[in-house]
Amino acid sequence: MLLGWTGTSRAESESGGKVYIAFFGGPQKYSMSDVNDEIKHGNEEVEGSGFAVNEIGGGAGFGAGIRVFPSAKLGLLFDFMRLAASTSKEARIDGMPVAVDIQLPASAFSATAGYFRTTHRLRYGLGAGVGYYICNGKIEARVGTERTSSDVTAKGPGFQALAMGDIRASSLHFEVAIGYRSAKTNLQDEGGADVLGTDGSRLRADWSGLMTRFGFSIPFDPGPYPTSGR
Repeated sequence: MLLGWTGTSRAESESGGKVYIAFFGGPQKYSMSDVNDEIKHGNEEVEGSGFAVNEIGGGAGFGAGIRVFPSAKLGLLFDFMRLAASTSKEARIDGMPVAVDIQLPASAFSATAGYFRTTHRLRYGLGAGVGYYICNGKIEARVGTERTSSDVTAKGPGFQALAMGDIRASSLHFEVAIGYRSAKTNLQDEGGADVLGTDGSRLRADWSGLMTRFGFSIPFDPGPYPTSGR
């Protein structure tokens, strides 16, 4: 994300950047290869029954952040983003109710450094950074009157690279970003043990994939915006 600005004097440009608060959201893509392999295996066991759980391929993301511009060309982005990731299915197999519910959301805290250029009200650039992902999820299954439920957790680092752009409209800045996120970590059960797949391997939650952000930002302080770097 980045914040466009209008032209100002050289003295204003050299006085430093500005600080903004941003709000954003957008569709996200996830790999979730380990989890989806388990879903495929479960679907194969009841193949022909008409019961099939959809794989987790993406979800909505939304959040807020702070943007700091020490200069016209350098931007620092500090963001919190909530990533929704879930799938569920309810049906009857031979008259027996069957249900599956998998919830693997993540809270992502990230820091990104970007290099920007400016054309009038438009600002654009490239950035890269690191993040930390925390998941508090749940896996539930019900067959007839029998029900199993397990809380699962995951936490670990991630990385992101973004192409960003924003256009200034009065005091608001409308921003857009598209990039790639890498974030994969082991799932653990309530006792802290690794969750294992059908083949005995560790299951990992994987939010890696295409990331998008659409939103707006507001400057903390009034006054002129920095012009392009010298």
